[in-house]
Amino acid sequence: MNLDRSSSLFRRLVLSAGVAVAMAGGLLLPGCIIVAGDHFAHDDEEYSSRRARMLGVELASVSGATATQAGVDGSRTSVITHVVSNSAAERAGLQKYDIITHLDGRDWATVSAVREAVRSKREGESLAVGFVRGGKAMEATAVLGAK
Repeated sequence: MNLDRSSSLFRRLVLSAGVAVAMAGGLLLPGCIIVAGDHFAHDDEEYSSRRARMLGVELASVSGATATQAGVDGSRTSVITHVVSNSAAERAGLQKYDIITHLDGRDWATVSAVREAVRSKREGESLAVGFVRGGKAMEATAVLGAK
């Protein structure tokens, strides 16, 4: 079996291992807002599983230059780098390069703040997302779906 670095099998094995490690940590990809389902015990000692909530975006920190051009505080915002097809984010109208500035009225929307906001919701609950697109402040409501 050929496992040199140029082989597609090698790349698939490395990618699969990376995804498995990332999923164990609760994320599918760095910055991706997909939260793993939680297992919890009921009073009768049985275990069940809640379905994972999903906004359906990949996020990154906002660079200083981009923050200045958009007129936002880069340390309190995040930028969408990818929107998952048929996700809550896509249905809400969010797009690649939108800069998220607010979540449910709070002006703290870093990558970790978005992740925590999604984790705090249940499937079917809505998340108000304030964002800047093309220099214009906008707002959308995303109804969180399941993974």
